[in-house]
Amino acid sequence: MASSGNGDSGDGFARAFGTALRGYLNEKGATQVDIATLLGLKDKKGKPNKSRLNSYLGDSPPIPGAEVLYLACTKLEGFRFEYNGFRINAELLRRKGVPQEKPAEQMAFRFNRQFNLTAKNGTITEVGTFAVKVKRPLGRIEFSVSLKANKGSGRI
Repeated sequence: MASSGNGDSGDGFARAFGTALRGYLNEKGATQVDIATLLGLKDKKGKPNKSRLNSYLGDSPPIPGAEVLYLACTKLEGFRFEYNGFRINAELLRRKGVPQEKPAEQMAFRFNRQFNLTAKNGTITEVGTFAVKVKRPLGRIEFSVSLKANKGSGRI
């Protein structure tokens, strides 16, 4: 085996992983077939590959590959192990309790009035304009509406 920068050939890492996996099986009362099924590890016939898991539980386990590490840490709830002073596990980047930003949704604004945006001579004017401005900072919505009525109408 290749040596890592800390003088360990990887045997210690493989043993730490195997010990944690064995502990997880015992704690949950699960079989190797149960865990292989949960992790999606299958043999060539499509059946749960318990022999692949069994190799990590022996006296001289192989160093687990990235796929097995990822699957164990993400699919086995609460699975983690320690090696060389590091705790190895997986956590979601988005913490529970922090609201996930919902996608913006369009809201209906009903207004059943006619807008006269032109003056009597046909030119566009400020009289009778309608403007809507929406700002949506994270966590809240600001909405402002500005209406200008035509002179003499007496209502909006």
